Amino acid sequence: MSSTSQHPPVILTAGCKINLSLHIIGVRPDGYHELDTLFHPLPFPCDRLEIAPATAGAGLVLECDRADLCTEDNILHKTWRLFAEMTGHAPDLQVRLFKGIPDGAGLGGGSSDAAVFLDYLNRHATNGMNEASTSGPAALSEQQMAMLAARIGADVPFFLRNVPARATGIGEKLTPHPVNLSGFTLLLACPPERVSTPWAYGAWDRQNPGKILPAGEAERLTYSAHTFTRPFSRALWLFNSFESVVFAAFPKLRAYKESLIRHGAAVALMSGSGASLFGLYREMEKAMQAAALLEKEGVRTYIHHL
Repeated sequence: MSSTSQHPPVILTAGCKINLSLHIIGVRPDGYHELDTLFHPLPFPCDRLEIAPATAGAGLVLECDRADLCTEDNILHKTWRLFAEMTGHAPDLQVRLFKGIPDGAGLGGGSSDAAVFLDYLNRHATNGMNEASTSGPAALSEQQMAMLAARIGADVPFFLRNVPARATGIGEKLTPHPVNLSGFTLLLACPPERVSTPWAYGAWDRQNPGKILPAGEAERLTYSAHTFTRPFSRALWLFNSFESVVFAAFPKLRAYKESLIRHGAAVALMSGSGASLFGLYREMEKAMQAAALLEKEGVRTYIHHL
């Protein structure tokens, strides 16, 4: 990356998330869906942002390792514009984005990128100033940051905190929600299939016209880790409203989930609107064996010891 500075670029890492539970409660008058979900952050797969000063007056210059992402619609442009609008701080920056989080996987890659970039902008801003200052006061308070993050995207407030949290509303109402998964190995599976989130919501609407699903099940995930050793068929509180419609359209995803369970997962679930899935294992060896089998089918896998 070329820049106007002799200093090396600042490198930021943007992790991902899974949904340990996801209930669609219903559709609001504004068209958004009311949710009750439990987010859990993961350090990888991850995206990488390299940030350096740009030529005066350039605004935000975005470079990506994929040409289809370098558009004005990229969430990083939206983040920069809204932050400048709210604070008057519009730094000239070159940002290079390296994607490691798969698209259409339900892992929140774009929202994570936005959150780390927003945090960077705020840490380097002073109110009403157009000069970056690593020692200056933050332009926005924590509450203002949360409000701005919600304007950028529903999952962005979660990634700003980046701790396990229950999310309600459209995902913007967050409550820290510790989950004890100590001792488990989590296998994250990212198939080549891609699921569009708007399509998934539309499919759910068609399957559930006027239907309101019960809320509150996410609270039960505060149980200690041994709860997760129940057979999956009995772990009814580990639930994703999208599974029925997504599995009907993408039967391979159902097969991958069944493979996780068949090869030793205590529980398995699709994350978000898909296509990623995860399994929780008591024995790392079984998780590694399951990962090897999925890799042979073209599924990217990531193992986390929790």
